Amino acid sequence: MKGSGSGIASWMLKSYADMIGGFYPRRKEARSLVDTLPELPVEVTVPDSGAIYGWIEGLCSTPHRRPGTQEGHRGEDFVIDRFEEFGLEDITREPIDITVWDARNWGLSVWDGERKTDIPSFRVQNTGFTGEHGVTAPLVYVGKAWLPGALKRADVRGKIVVADVPFPTLPAGLLLKLLGGGYGLSDPAKRISLGTRMKLIFVPGNFPGQFLNIDIDDTHIPLGDMRLPWDVYWRAHQQGARGVVLILSNMPTNSNTHFGPYDACMKPIPALWVGKYDGEELRSLAKSGAKATLILEGEERPGVTHNIWGTLPGRSEEMIILHSHHDAPFQGATEDGCGVGQILAQARAWSQVPERDRPKTLMFLCAAAHFYGPALGVYEFVKRHKHDFLARTDVVICLEHLGAKQMIEKDREFVPCGEQAITWVMTSSNKYVIAAIMKALKEQRLKQTVAIPYNLIAPVPTTDAFPYPFGDVQFLSWIAQPYYLLNAEDTLDKIEVAELGPIAESVTELVKTFMALDSCKIGAAVP
Repeated sequence: MKGSGSGIASWMLKSYADMIGGFYPRRKEARSLVDTLPELPVEVTVPDSGAIYGWIEGLCSTPHRRPGTQEGHRGEDFVIDRFEEFGLEDITREPIDITVWDARNWGLSVWDGERKTDIPSFRVQNTGFTGEHGVTAPLVYVGKAWLPGALKRADVRGKIVVADVPFPTLPAGLLLKLLGGGYGLSDPAKRISLGTRMKLIFVPGNFPGQFLNIDIDDTHIPLGDMRLPWDVYWRAHQQGARGVVLILSNMPTNSNTHFGPYDACMKPIPALWVGKYDGEELRSLAKSGAKATLILEGEERPGVTHNIWGTLPGRSEEMIILHSHHDAPFQGATEDGCGVGQILAQARAWSQVPERDRPKTLMFLCAAAHFYGPALGVYEFVKRHKHDFLARTDVVICLEHLGAKQMIEKDREFVPCGEQAITWVMTSSNKYVIAAIMKALKEQRLKQTVAIPYNLIAPVPTTDAFPYPFGDVQFLSWIAQPYYLLNAEDTLDKIEVAELGPIAESVTELVKTFMALDSCKIGAAVP
């Protein structure tokens, strides 16, 4: 298959080797700079937790904010209204053309002889529609089907494939132990231990999605077509399957409302998600030779979404960009209501500071189409503004999911465990950027927050951070990763409201450091 290439593997290995080889010297050098970082002698009044939560609640007043929908446009309007309220300048709504995939009806009915069982399910984004009568065919269970020949041996032609989709587990505590706490660790309650593990629910192991080549000027990101040899969906299609049902086999709870993989590729055959426990029954029925009817009705249509930004001019045109994304697959309280809430907190705080006391210009960007590509809005922004805004940008600070509660599974449901989700601060390689976050973590004492190299978890940031492949802008990506991010369970009750204000204060202190830092000290983003 296309994109299975050794080029991707060698690029990944080189990225990890560069990270390990440079980590310890960078950390040592950054530590020596922490106490020498300049101070900005300006008082900045940061909104409190209640105000930030109020903005999040306002943004999340619709069931979702999917790009190109009326609900998505309402989210854009909300951000623009707040920017206008705060007195930002150059407020811009920049359009991005997309294909809107809109499912309106789906279902899965299974017949074992004369007995009919309706299996709760949810549509897989951007897959093929069936029409009102659906697709009726025998089920065939293939497990995880890692090996290239697995589907061919199972004889899936003309059938509906049932497969398990696993999510990898990151040994977060072990990694941090090996790296001596990363670049910095704030964990006053000592919640993070050697045994701390994280399930990466945004990485469906055998259904990674199709991420197309990205070219901006002379820069090429070597992701290729990425129909990888272990991608069960594309192999099922290639082998003549009529549909696919994917069991979220190790996702916490019985939720089936997963929104992934969030690529921008419209796929040819219909597919549905089924929750972990409902999947047990479906798996048994498929093994017994049952047949099923899979329905997925909807439409594709041209649409538009918008990047939104505004600025606060400073004494110079040198720029700091703070950004998150405004779209969400469901209510999106943490994904990314919390991120937008923190952007609004900074916009409000710095709008109260006179221009003469802002050494650099601030841009507040709420990007669109995070769930197309992914991060189509960010790539479009880079593509269109690499030679104007980004040419004079010192650092990009990405804020996502901050203040999210960690939840665990109990009785097949999400329940709070009394902890905040582990929060990563992924930094580019500049020693001053690393020193700045070291200082912030040392002074603010945030809960379960860890600074790490941007390529520790993956060869590229697992966030909206940008423009890491483009070589000349530093970034710092501050992101929490709770288990319900891509589910309908991402609701307002998942926010640790009391932490929103302290997080905003930490971000403000970070901005103050970058405001005072000489721009010439910030060099290329990636070694």
